[in-house]
Amino acid sequence: MDKPSQSTLNPDITSANAQKKWWQRGIFSENGFIGKWLHRWFGHLFKTREEVSESTIFLYNRAMSDIRILGKNMQIIDNEKFGNDEFLVFIKIKCLLTKNLDEYAGLLESIQLLQLAIDTKDSFIAIDQTELRYRGSKQQDFYQYVEELLANHGTTELFRQDVQLKLAETIPQTKTEEGKVALNAYSKHLDRLSEHELGLKLLSLFKAYQLADYSVLREISELVQGLNKQDLQSYKTMVSLVMANYSAFEKLRKIISVSDKNNNPETYARMIQYIALSYRHALSYIKFEELMGITRRWFRPYQTALSIRAAHPPHLYKQPIDFAPEFTGEEIYFKYLKWLTDKKTGAVYVDFETNEA
Repeated sequence: MDKPSQSTLNPDITSANAQKKWWQRGIFSENGFIGKWLHRWFGHLFKTREEVSESTIFLYNRAMSDIRILGKNMQIIDNEKFGNDEFLVFIKIKCLLTKNLDEYAGLLESIQLLQLAIDTKDSFIAIDQTELRYRGSKQQDFYQYVEELLANHGTTELFRQDVQLKLAETIPQTKTEEGKVALNAYSKHLDRLSEHELGLKLLSLFKAYQLADYSVLREISELVQGLNKQDLQSYKTMVSLVMANYSAFEKLRKIISVSDKNNNPETYARMIQYIALSYRHALSYIKFEELMGITRRWFRPYQTALSIRAAHPPHLYKQPIDFAPEFTGEEIYFKYLKWLTDKKTGAVYVDFETNEA
């Protein structure tokens, strides 16, 4: 028996050109423009939507729990002063320094050395004055020993131990009580410098380049302190101040490792601007860093929840009630994303996806 033709099985289909009814052809077809639109938004009316799996709901709820806890912490720490224009300038400069970008490339360690020199200027001056005033043979031996240690020391702890051993040996051999007191004070200033990561390096650089006049540190320190009540966003003001005190910066140039390329008033102006900003906003920055740290932790479960929602759209899946809540902390995240994005370049000055600021 002959096999029935396709037209016999379905009288509506009579030819290749008439295989589908008018509403099934062209833009109305499943792959057509309107068909796709209708399928996307009204498909749930014509077919049964899938259930979201229990394991997916479990992962979503766990992410939402983290979002709620961390988001509330973000709301507690958040402070509108973090949106202050001057504070944001500080954050942006700090980012450029850390990432070694643009006009701040190669300046981070130089700034750290200069700021440390300013912070510990009294110790440097005291060490210098002690070496000039107390010139007994045993005392000079002690100074020479310290200088050799600076050139060849291992860890900071070993440096301290070696200094104390040498001090214990030298004190009994020192003739005057005044000389003994001076050596003890000298070792305490060495201890203070060694508390800083770059302290001993800075001291060894001072000795290597034999800076005779430590008062230059006071000069620059007073210049920075004089910025306390000024608008620190005014870069031109910084350049003018540097030019008026340029000889002081020139004396420190090699000690704070400023390259030939960066040896100009503009570079030193950027350095003192950053240092002055860091002094003014030190306490605020601690809280800001805490907020950014929590926001980075918040961002991971936030991404998880977003991806789960995106993978389970309402036209394909029955939406659990757990999918409805807003994300606690989301408004804070978007606020800082806006504040910390350069309007011209689109560069973001805080990376929420890593632990770096």
